[in-house]
Amino acid sequence: MYASYNDQIEFLIVYIREAHPEMLKEGNKTGIVGRQPKSLDERVILASECVARYKLTIPMVIDGMEGKVNSDYQAWPVRVTVVDIDGTVAFYGGPGPSDFRLPPVERVLKKLVANGGRIPRAPAVQWGELVNGLRCGLSIDPESLAFGEDVTVQVTFENTTGRPVNLYHQPTEVIKHIAISNGMGQTLQIETSDSGGARMNRRGGNLIRRIAPGQVFQAEIEGRIIADSSQAAPIAGPFNAVYNFEVDNETLAQIEPAHQQSIWAGKVSSGPFALNITSPSLTGCIDCHGDGDHHHKENKKCEVCHVGQVGNDDFGVKKESCIQCHPRQGVYGRWQILGPGGEFEMASKHFSGAIEDKTCLLCHDNSRHRNGVVSLIDPDSGGTKSWTGTRTGFCLTCHDGQPPVNVSFPDKSTGSGFDKMKFMASPLSQTEEGCSFCHTPHGSAYPSLLKNLHAH
Repeated sequence: MYASYNDQIEFLIVYIREAHPEMLKEGNKTGIVGRQPKSLDERVILASECVARYKLTIPMVIDGMEGKVNSDYQAWPVRVTVVDIDGTVAFYGGPGPSDFRLPPVERVLKKLVANGGRIPRAPAVQWGELVNGLRCGLSIDPESLAFGEDVTVQVTFENTTGRPVNLYHQPTEVIKHIAISNGMGQTLQIETSDSGGARMNRRGGNLIRRIAPGQVFQAEIEGRIIADSSQAAPIAGPFNAVYNFEVDNETLAQIEPAHQQSIWAGKVSSGPFALNITSPSLTGCIDCHGDGDHHHKENKKCEVCHVGQVGNDDFGVKKESCIQCHPRQGVYGRWQILGPGGEFEMASKHFSGAIEDKTCLLCHDNSRHRNGVVSLIDPDSGGTKSWTGTRTGFCLTCHDGQPPVNVSFPDKSTGSGFDKMKFMASPLSQTEEGCSFCHTPHGSAYPSLLKNLHAH
């Protein structure tokens, strides 16, 4: 994939070769199964099928059979190259698929957009003192950022001797050895995720890095700057980051090939890397409260679900907000209740007439429904208490012939009527399912809210 910056961002997919031709399935349109294309025409056929099947809108070009693009760029599958406005490579991703990671690409594209299509100068590596022929450097990109923003941390080891140095290094341990603090005793941390861990850890389990004379070894980590959880949130301002690395006799004793190779030992630190930390710019409620649940993710306007003025005693949750969400299909993985195609639009439904918020609140406690959890209320309490009984008992609060206040049954009905107290004598009423074994709670394509028990 290629991105250039002229008047706009452009992307290009380069089809080089099939990574696993043996995985091409029998019965596909091409007839090219289990082998690499033998001609450019066959390669065009496969590429065209890929575009059609996955409805790709990004332009695709095809490498020639001699594989020049593959050779020049060491392309491998899904390797990503980003080119700046001057035609200079701004980002060169690792070989895929194991090193195909989108966060670094996103950061490069954002830098290009913010800097007129050119990558700004990389932060200078801050070197520490030389120890036993090895020196260590640290750089963090960007140097100025807000709490919670993504960073790329690069630790560099340089061999200054005239002989190879064998370095025992665990990339996944890099973050643990970086100390970030200011002059007031406040500290920060770097938090990583599984997708943003040490790049070098993807290349196998060998932790002995052989550094040739005058050469360097680099470990790159992706993460974000956060406040130390053991302290109050630090103030924004200048901080210094230092990487400390040590291999002692105890460490050497645990290294399996230690008796076969001479492993570098000592304690080395990087120079202090200056960071300028700012407070994040808050633009709305979601900046603090997050969008981890459906309602915050989909509804950016707080007044949809809340009443009152933010920060005052009258600010609270609006109970009457059911119809704002449930006409949608698959809300938070749930069924569609309202709107066209919803359960209350089926052949039989629990309530006749138009469904309003107050209708839902006859059975549900909406104030406890923000994270997809549905709570039932006790209809006999007027909606002030949660229901703690069985499902069958809940149904019978209405279907005992004496419905609660605000609940009424139609004057005429088919079947046996609405008094279901005789059901209490049935063995099924004592099960977990009870009434819901045969009936749906909201609406059904069958009469009397019945389920199709013979569908399976």
